[in-house]
Amino acid sequence: MLSSINAWTFPAETSVVEMARQAERAGFKALELVVADEGELTPTTSEPACRELARTLGNARLRTAGLATGLFWPHNYGSPDAGSRQKAIDLTLSLLDRAAWIGTDAIGVVPAVVGRAADRTPTTLYADALNRTYDALAQLRFEAEDRGVRIAIENVWNRFLLSPVETANLIDRLATPWVGVYFDTGNVMPFGYPEDWIATLGSRIVRVHIKDYALARPGPDGFCPLGDGDVNWPAVITALKTHAGYKGPMTYEGPGDPNEIARRLDTILRLAATNRDPTPRLP
Repeated sequence: MLSSINAWTFPAETSVVEMARQAERAGFKALELVVADEGELTPTTSEPACRELARTLGNARLRTAGLATGLFWPHNYGSPDAGSRQKAIDLTLSLLDRAAWIGTDAIGVVPAVVGRAADRTPTTLYADALNRTYDALAQLRFEAEDRGVRIAIENVWNRFLLSPVETANLIDRLATPWVGVYFDTGNVMPFGYPEDWIATLGSRIVRVHIKDYALARPGPDGFCPLGDGDVNWPAVITALKTHAGYKGPMTYEGPGDPNEIARRLDTILRLAATNRDPTPRLP
């Protein structure tokens, strides 16, 4: 497993060169880039520019952990609007191309939004979102294979795919290694247990976002520094090794000082490997 950090951790104005410099100095082995409407990496960034970003990370001795984006929230496969669904498909194709040019083999996707965490009513029916998501991914799996880049659907607070069994069944119905799961340890805590989800999802897990969450503070306030929350890190690491055979990036996503994040992440990985609990708990 590789210690990795997401580009969102850095201030918005930070260049990729500076991100790479700080990530390398902190001791990370990989950096996850973010595709946004503006900046150095967008859905229309050229192939030469993407290859230059790859060189930037390579010069800092960093792997590209993958590509993330927030652009699927307004346009996603589950939308009731056909035009919005097509925009999500087009966005996926753009990300697949840029991932291939940069030299990474995974993109993170929010497949559908039944509702945001604070929404009182759904934006679409759950069953419709599930069917539309399957239809889109059934089409996109071949595009992913052509580019050698896997589509990884993430568990986020979108009121969708709320069970590891349902998520696994969706992946299995697609019957392809080119669509998998981007598993987020912190996002699942309000309604599940990371080690339980990992045991069910197994080798379907393509990437991991590593976040902690304090159950005593529900909602967004629950996210906290690694090791300060209620994620059972030894159980998570053991499940990733035993059930998923996972050896890829462990990408921190969230605010904080890169040096302190790297220290906490390395501590968790090291202590969990020896079955010691880095999160002391009162009896």
